[in-house]
Amino acid sequence: MNKPCLHNEDFYGWTQQQAKALEQRLVMELDWEHLQEEIQALGRQEYRELVSSLSVLLGHLLKWEYQPEQRSRSWFLTIREQRRAIHRHLRQNPSLKSRIEEALLDGFEAGVDLALRKTNLPLRTFPEYCPYLFDDAIADNFLCDTRQDWEG
Repeated sequence: MNKPCLHNEDFYGWTQQQAKALEQRLVMELDWEHLQEEIQALGRQEYRELVSSLSVLLGHLLKWEYQPEQRSRSWFLTIREQRRAIHRHLRQNPSLKSRIEEALLDGFEAGVDLALRKTNLPLRTFPEYCPYLFDDAIADNFLCDTRQDWEG
């Protein structure tokens, strides 16, 4: 079967075939073009996961800061969970640290959208640019102290 065709028609089958060829070091059986594309896609997915966690974290930090009367255990736990997820993700993917500033910008845009959707506050309420440094945003004691239990 034609390797590129298998990639397009039965992706799972293609992955199994390629894994077997790699394991057995069958260089001529490797679909180099698609392997390169898929490996790059895996890297992009790791970046998207970081941005997604940052979006949720930053959106909740904005809600926490700009709507203090609505603070809840749910917001507190979401901030705690996202901080831990980001720390874990960066431990598992340390090379992503080189893209932190870009991820913070991307995450902030989506975080503002989240805050707008959940608070009904006007857009002008929120800053145009991320007011938080990355290290501050993921620190357990920043803005919402997640080192302790919720004390609403």
